[in-house]
Formats: sequence, C-alpha cells, structure tokens
Amino acid sequence: MVTRNDVARLAGTSPAVVSYVINNGPKPVSEAARKRVLAAVEQLGYRPNAVARSLRSRRTWTIGLIASDSTGGKSPFFGQFTRACEEVAWQRGYSVLLGNSAEDPERAEGYVRRFMERRVDGLVLMRVPVSAERAAELRGVPVVTIDHEAPAHFSRLAVDDEEGGYQATRHLIAHGHRRIGYVAGPLDVTPVGLRADGWRRALHEAGAQADADLGALVAEGELSLEGGYDTALRLLSRPERPTALFASTDDQAIGAMRAAADLGLRVPDDVAVAGFDGAREAAYTVPGLTTISQPIDEMARHATETLVGAIEEAAEPVTKIFSASLVTRGSCGCPEPHLIR
Repeated sequence: MVTRNDVARLAGTSPAVVSYVINNGPKPVSEAARKRVLAAVEQLGYRPNAVARSLRSRRTWTIGLIASDSTGGKSPFFGQFTRACEEVAWQRGYSVLLGNSAEDPERAEGYVRRFMERRVDGLVLMRVPVSAERAAELRGVPVVTIDHEAPAHFSRLAVDDEEGGYQATRHLIAHGHRRIGYVAGPLDVTPVGLRADGWRRALHEAGAQADADLGALVAEGELSLEGGYDTALRLLSRPERPTALFASTDDQAIGAMRAAADLGLRVPDDVAVAGFDGAREAAYTVPGLTTISQPIDEMARHATETLVGAIEEAAEPVTKIFSASLVTRGSCGCPEPHLIR
C-alpha cells in the first residue's frame, strides 16, 4: 500500500508538506512543491485514508440531504435541486447522502437521526419539517432549510412564493380573467399556502369582495400530475367554472391542461393555465406552459455554499429570499415561443 511517506520521498518533501497539499492546509505550500506532490500522488496512485482524514479533521466530508420527494416524481423542483446541490458538494470535496421522506414526518425525523448517527457534517432539509425537540438536538449542527419555516439556529432559503402567486394571477387578470381557480396542493404546506396568499391578494385587488367568494375557486389535491388532473376536473366541472387556472406547481398545471382537454376545453381559448416552479418540462407542453420560474440552480448552489461555510468557517445562520420571475408561453394566451434552435 502506497503511503504518505512514499509520496514525500518521490516529491522530495516532508510528509507534512504532502498532508498540507492534500488537505489544502493548514499551512501554505509553494506552487513548485505543490506540483511535485500532486505529480507524485498521480504517479504512485496514492489514495488518502478517508477514516484517518476524518479523525484528523473531525469531519466526514458528507452532507445529508433530505427531501419530501427526492425522486422528482411529484415535482421536478426536487430532482433539479438535488442534482445541482450534489454537483456543488462534489466540487467542494463533499459526498451527499440522500433521503426521501415521502412527505412522512416520522420518516423525515428517522432520516435526520440516521444521518446524525453517521456523523454527517451538515444537513439540507427540502420542505421537510422537524419537531421542536429534534431541532433542539441539532443545535450546533449546520442545517439549511429550503422552503420551510426554521428555528433561528438554522439557515433558511426560500423563494418569494407569495409574490410569485401574485404575479401569476395578475398576469391572468391582465388577459381579462376574473374567475381564476387555484389548483392547490395541501394548503398547510408552506409554499402552497403562500402562493394562495398571492393569488388571493391579486383577486381582491381586481374586485373580489371576500374570501368566501373565492372558496368555490380553490380545490386541494396532491402535488403531482395526477393531483393536478383530479383537482382541475373538480374545478372545471363546477356550474360556474373558472375561465383560468393557477396551479401551485408546474406538474399540477400540466395535469390541469390534460383535464381541460378531456372535458373538451381548449387551452387557452376556453381556459387559461399558469403554473409555478419553472420546470424544464413546461417549455415542452402544447401549448407551452406559462409559469413562475424559481432560480432552482442558484438556490441549490447558495444552499450548499452556505452549508459548507457553516461547516468549515462556523459561519452564522442566514436567511435569504429569492425572487421568482414570470415566464410567458401559450397556455395563458401569450404568443408561443419557438423551441427550434
């Protein structure tokens, strides 16, 4: 087995210098010595002992990422976020352990417990609530939450869901719609509820008299293609059906478009549709789906960098709210952009 001493002999340096190069410190190394060490590492095929490295640094160089749907099966947001997070972690020298809570709070807490038993260096929680007791146990552990309320000792990143819901609804109002239904996920899920607040605010500004008037325009369902289909069927089958639909996710919006087609309604002529997330799939529906686009890759990069900063530099917890942007396509009645490149 090749050792650090073997690398040092070939590079003409001390074993300590080899350690400084491999671990990026704690002491500086000249560029010439660094190149000799790296060349010797390559020539000898040296691989540092990960266990020994962890004991020295008191880190495992792993991050635990727990999502309410890590597969992206219920929302493309999760899959895209997870991929971007893993890429940044890899670049920073960390591996990612992935857990899918399947929207089950007990399963989520089980993953938190198991990841901490494996001594991960920090956690990213994507729309995953933790109990007050568990949060107290995590004091001193770097944690970043995504799209969920968090205690003061966690960092929190989120998109401005309320403003996004408002933008989408205002855009549908600008197309002349007043009966705009909300294809909702469970309203007790933080982003879904906040997007409902934006939808409600826009309709109030447009003349809706009371929340009771809007009750007939809301239907809750699963955060999935199937959930959007079933929920839209209910809304569009009501005696005074909506002339437009705003869905809390793009998957639900795509399901709603299929529901409209099965009822013999044309999008956008008979019913306009807008979603939320900015999923890549939204550009490939017919017509293309108008959506509120989240900066998913930017959020994932920021989450991972924030966590690494807390791990390596004991950086203080931060809260950052990202802006979302309206992307118009044919589903709302806007001109349809061409995808041919």
